[in-house]
Amino acid sequence: MRSMRLVAVAVLSGISANVAVAAPFESGDLLHAADQQDRSKVDLDAVFASIAPTAPGCAAGVSIAGTAPVIRGYGLADLEHPVPITGDTVFETGSLAKQFTAAAILLLVQDGKLTLEDDIRRYLPEMPDYGVPITIRHLLTHSSGLREQWSLLALTGNGPGVQVHSLSMILDLASRQKGLNFTPGAEFLYTNTNYALAAIIIERASGTSLQRFTEQRLFQPLGMNHSWWREDFRTVVPGRAMAYASGSEGFIANMPFTNVYGNGGLLTTIADLLRWNAFLDHPSDLPGGEALVTALQTPGKLRNGTPVEYGLGLEIAHAHGLRLIGHSGSTAGYKAWIGRYPAKRVSVVLLCNNGDVDPVKLGEGIAEQALRATGYIERKPVASAPSPTTSPISPADLDLAQYQGLFRDPVTGELVATTVVDGQLMLQRGAAQRLTPMDKGRFRRADGGVAQFAREEGKAVELTLGTDGLSQRFVAVAPAKADPVALDTYVGTYYSAELDRRISVVRKGDGLVMRQPFAVEWPLTPRFADGFTVRLRGMSSFVFSRAPDGKIDGFAAWMNGARNIWFVRQP
Repeated sequence: MRSMRLVAVAVLSGISANVAVAAPFESGDLLHAADQQDRSKVDLDAVFASIAPTAPGCAAGVSIAGTAPVIRGYGLADLEHPVPITGDTVFETGSLAKQFTAAAILLLVQDGKLTLEDDIRRYLPEMPDYGVPITIRHLLTHSSGLREQWSLLALTGNGPGVQVHSLSMILDLASRQKGLNFTPGAEFLYTNTNYALAAIIIERASGTSLQRFTEQRLFQPLGMNHSWWREDFRTVVPGRAMAYASGSEGFIANMPFTNVYGNGGLLTTIADLLRWNAFLDHPSDLPGGEALVTALQTPGKLRNGTPVEYGLGLEIAHAHGLRLIGHSGSTAGYKAWIGRYPAKRVSVVLLCNNGDVDPVKLGEGIAEQALRATGYIERKPVASAPSPTTSPISPADLDLAQYQGLFRDPVTGELVATTVVDGQLMLQRGAAQRLTPMDKGRFRRADGGVAQFAREEGKAVELTLGTDGLSQRFVAVAPAKADPVALDTYVGTYYSAELDRRISVVRKGDGLVMRQPFAVEWPLTPRFADGFTVRLRGMSSFVFSRAPDGKIDGFAAWMNGARNIWFVRQP
């Protein structure tokens, strides 16, 4: 499950502890500065002390109940024309925008123009009938089963940064998908397709553009006068920060050029987002606001009643013994995070134009300072002595080699590995973690979960990972053949009707590559029998299938948010 708190550690490019700190900017226009006493409660200067004055950076805003909000800017908004970041600098927010799309849907519910339980085909007749209706609620809670649009487009060789996309293209792509990742309502899987389609529904149900609708019903009433949707990436935006990524010789421009919005695409400022958070704390400021905010912040549920840490466009977590509501965002070189601790009226917003910044880590650090500034001290429950369970046994008492192997989830396509290192069994799933024996076949994971193996003839054939009542089943897969000649059996051309795309698998040196038109190539790494991985939108896998005669007849692609996309081998 996607979570605000499960984010990689930040690496701040262009940051050096030995350079002078960029002069901070404190907004005095839209929000009044706090006095020195209030300002000292949260030390933003220390948080951003390492940002070089000549590097892209961040704008940050923090609001604590009873004190005036503070907004600061660090670094440059434009490296070609050295313009500092200020509180009025416009940034793109990535997925942080989803809460505004969800709010627009809820306003249409209040208008009586739709309901969250409506089948999306009522507004999107182009979409296939999958046998079980996909509702608008499924879209907003990421439980629709729809495949991730950016992964599908990456498979065509026309992913983000390669081709300009539009909402009509996303609808066409989604309408050609014959399969879903899962039955609607059965799982939570974060995909941008959900909110791109929600934007189209808003426009069709309201009879106007998402921009016009949200401007009239949300942005203007709430005083968010510097917020609008990026409907055309070519539009000149005064005061916008350019986005950057690290290159081999410094920073390079990394701007999104896409006309897809609703899932992202909101242009805004720190002050406007602080106003939005203030509305979420005081929803009576907008007609129907109480019902709207309640719906946004109510955690979703799956068909079996399992709750998820996601409302409607908002992530709902707990930290420091309090409820934390917000969302992160990332698009090209823009990074964003917005977070609130409603019980303490603490609000933090972070907008950055440096693609190497981790806004979640920084934002949550600022929020923690703000909680301390309110005088809040987390009351942690007194830990009671754990009840004795099965007595652990020594790894030396087990033949750990029988638990080694590579395992694959046949539903999600995820791969995990177990290896013996220095007499300890290790689970490789992201960061490696030690497995402590509980009894034969069961091990305690470092995160508190359990790893349980099923064995046949002294070899693990199945692995089940369980945490908090949830479990995931993996099956052992045979190792890839080391014989280079065996790679020739995969060479050929493959076609996907769902993507209307042909991909060629060809030999290159001692290995294989997948080749798209215009010299797009992905080197394939053999991982298991008939299975290969490639670094494409994270780690993707391609699993080849064989006809009864043993010959390769196609493959299925498994990518971030898109499962089991079938390609058939061409004669």
